[in-house]
Amino acid sequence: MNDFVTDDEQVERIKKWWSDNGSSVIAGLVIGIGGLMGWRYWVDYQTNVAAEASAHFANMVGSIENENNDAAIDEAFKILDNYSSTAYADLARLSLAKVFVETGEYDKAAQQLQALIEAKPDISLEMLTRKRLSAILFQQGKLDQSLEVLTVDFPDEFAASFEELKGDILVAQGNASSARDAYQRARLAQPASANPQFLQQKIDDLGLAGMNS
Repeated sequence: MNDFVTDDEQVERIKKWWSDNGSSVIAGLVIGIGGLMGWRYWVDYQTNVAAEASAHFANMVGSIENENNDAAIDEAFKILDNYSSTAYADLARLSLAKVFVETGEYDKAAQQLQALIEAKPDISLEMLTRKRLSAILFQQGKLDQSLEVLTVDFPDEFAASFEELKGDILVAQGNASSARDAYQRARLAQPASANPQFLQQKIDDLGLAGMNS
């Protein structure tokens, strides 16, 4: 007896298998090809979106450099309205806040910075945003809110600027002792303060004032 099936039997088995499974194979191929095409479409779409957002951002930056605030604001809101899922939206909010500060619209600037914090950007951008928001609130005399914005865990590279700003706020609140502690932490921080001489002057002035408090 032949241990191997004949060619005809093999053909018949293939026909039967195809009859039983052919439709699922075709469906699998269609799904696979469709998935690949869908992925390529998604990649192309995302590339186009990023390119469009980049173009609007470039226009916004150019408008800011040319001191055309109205055009800069218009471009920024185009990014926020149409490209909110891109990294350009975060940068647009940061730039928009800068424009609003320059036009004296501090509430609008604070609103953009708060929205950026709530969007949970990367840690460096969040810390930069917190510092700018705190400074705006400080300038508005909203001392408690200003201090609260800085009351978070922050990376070492932000210690000097955060602690110095905390000291400034605490001085304005009349809390000389806590301000002195904040300034000392800023003085010891690494990387060092951007203006160590000015920081030391604040410490010296506060020390004299503290003797009378």
